[in-house]
Amino acid sequence: MLRKNTADEPSLRTGIILKNGGVKRVSRLLYGARIAGCKVLGPGNRAVLWVFGCPRDCPGCIAKSFREGTPRETTVQEMAEWYLAQDAEGITISGGEPFEQAEALAELTEIIRREKDAGVIVYTGYLYEELLDRAKQESAVRRFLNNIDLLIDGPYLQERDHNQPYVGSDNQRLLPLTNRYAGQMSYYTEAVGRKVEIRLSEKTTLLVGVPGQDQREIWRRVKKLNDTNVET
Repeated sequence: MLRKNTADEPSLRTGIILKNGGVKRVSRLLYGARIAGCKVLGPGNRAVLWVFGCPRDCPGCIAKSFREGTPRETTVQEMAEWYLAQDAEGITISGGEPFEQAEALAELTEIIRREKDAGVIVYTGYLYEELLDRAKQESAVRRFLNNIDLLIDGPYLQERDHNQPYVGSDNQRLLPLTNRYAGQMSYYTEAVGRKVEIRLSEKTTLLVGVPGQDQREIWRRVKKLNDTNVET
């Protein structure tokens, strides 16, 4: 689990010793998974990044693997280069809890937007009002918020999970922070049912999207079969 940054506290960083003896600070990012070509977590063709680490333990959470276990680690620059190599309208960032790595993600989205017109969608367990309060003291939170076009906020509440498309429970809100997706909100509001993708690789069976109970069960069955094949 990641500890919440205090005011202006740096995120994960490492130092590279330069030939002149100086040290270049490099921001690093902990993540659970990343994919390209996603159609179920926002308008258009999207890249998706699931960051690792979350201070919450919401009953029924489908993403516990991004809170427990061993994360992947990379530099912010490498992650930006990965995104820029994709044919994507934008990036959706989930987790885990993105705002536990606000500085690294602020830097990531700033690098991406210097190079490409990219839409940024973020899922967070925090309320927007809580983030605005933190932003008064934490410049990283303020910078990250400034780069988000659509924020989907609020904790997952299992008792309020009624299979609404694109949100885990009905307390979660779709908040356009810019005009980028304001004219495309029908993508969310007129959607019927939940849509997911199952991505298979030699090592993982990744469930992509916001699943219903039936979809979770199908994923568990596929995962069991895929894991058995990997082991043999």
